Amino acid sequence: MAGITVKIVNESRFRTDLNNKSKSVTNNIIRTINQTANAIRNTAVVSIIQNSRAGAEVTRYSPKRTIRISKAGDPPAADTGYLANQIAVKIDANGMGADVISNADYSEALEFGTLKMPARPFMQPALEENRKKFDTNMAKAIRQGLK
Repeated sequence: MAGITVKIVNESRFRTDLNNKSKSVTNNIIRTINQTANAIRNTAVVSIIQNSRAGAEVTRYSPKRTIRISKAGDPPAADTGYLANQIAVKIDANGMGADVISNADYSEALEFGTLKMPARPFMQPALEENRKKFDTNMAKAIRQGLK
């Protein structure tokens, strides 16, 4: 039977280095998750704010005002700013995950549409816009943590 024997010289230093690298990788991953979640939030907010000039004009009441509504398939147009202000990031307790959420009660109707209104997605497009950058940054974070 053939075999290979591997012996680690200075095992305690090796374990210390490995532990330090693990902490560095973990910290880099947590930072990347946090940055990406905030980038997704910011992209969603900007898409709403910048879309406030698109679509048809309608009159709203209480208070009375004329606004532009978004076109079907476009992000919702800002009216009062409530929707944009309700988009938040919730980081998991261990930092290894995050949720980007909209607390406005009508967010789901806008994102997915209803029987009477086509969808005006703003969360999924924000995620997709940041997905590739997240993949690149996560790989970079891991590589840097292992140096």
